Amino acid sequence: MKGFLIASLFSLLAGGVAQAKGFHNDIPKVFHGTWAPSLAACRNADGVEKLFIDGESVNYYEGNDYLLIGIEFGGAMTKRGGSGSLFNGRFTSRMETNILGEHNIRMEVDDANTSVLYRYPIGEDGEPISSREIRSVRCPNQ
Repeated sequence: MKGFLIASLFSLLAGGVAQAKGFHNDIPKVFHGTWAPSLAACRNADGVEKLFIDGESVNYYEGNDYLLIGIEFGGAMTKRGGSGSLFNGRFTSRMETNILGEHNIRMEVDDANTSVLYRYPIGEDGEPISSREIRSVRCPNQ
């Protein structure tokens, strides 16, 4: 009887527990796909300069940046003016078998032109470092 009461109590409590939800936003779909510094680099078969972005990581030649925590938002772009889809993420980096540490990155795609990606490291003040902009174009059909 005592075991039945304890089991009943646990099943009652478990039934009222909400499902756990992710702690952060995944990388938004507007950023997903294959990117490179130029369309010529998109066509390069070895893929050394290409990036592939999915919901949880930025993958590049022999390494990746895995998303630890991220925040999706919209607003004014860092250097371009106008508005865009923006994403701030804290990533842990890996190159081959070496863990390189954590870093904060801002990614931006202009609402008017979703074929160009801008990435910036985020400084200690929480703002993107605009002088260290990395520009990539979306690779067609990849």
